Amino acid sequence: MKRIPQTLFFCLLFCACAGGNIKIKIKPDLSGDLVIYQKTITKKQKGIFLGSGLTDTGELEITLKERSYQFGNYTHMLPPGFRFIQFTEDQTTEIQLAIDTSKDSPLLKALQINRNEISSILSEAKLRDDLLRFNTLVEFIQFEVHFPFPIQKVKFLDPRTAGEWTVRLDTNKTMIVNIPLHAVWAGEHALTVVQIFPE
Repeated sequence: MKRIPQTLFFCLLFCACAGGNIKIKIKPDLSGDLVIYQKTITKKQKGIFLGSGLTDTGELEITLKERSYQFGNYTHMLPPGFRFIQFTEDQTTEIQLAIDTSKDSPLLKALQINRNEISSILSEAKLRDDLLRFNTLVEFIQFEVHFPFPIQKVKFLDPRTAGEWTVRLDTNKTMIVNIPLHAVWAGEHALTVVQIFPE
């Protein structure tokens, strides 16, 4: 029994969290739900015995954790690292999603994103074709926002590197924002503001 903790320690090559997907669904009364999806990858040096003639080379487990929250008004919620602002100027309504993208952003801590763990996951993913889809979701923080009203257009307030930083409308009510983690860790932009223009 005394060796169990030591055995567990040596059996785990790594266990890393690659959280980063935030889904926000806003209802017509401006209340709604916020869900954080966190991906975890665990690699063990030994798996389960499957019979003679087979050499056990290890076991890899990928899990998805969902953390759910509710809010009364999307402009009143204050999670660490981002917030929504709505205002009207010259009779034009604009919504802004302001995201702290500094290298010490509290959003990284809230999403439990660790730079060393992300590197471990990326290294492991490069060895496996079946992890390619998982890999593409690891290198970004992604916001998926569902509005209860049509959106005319979305754009970054300040220019961003095309192809890495992306903001787009998937439908006329759904916005996707991708923020590259390497740019956050490099401190490229301390603040990122997405402008959202309702129809």
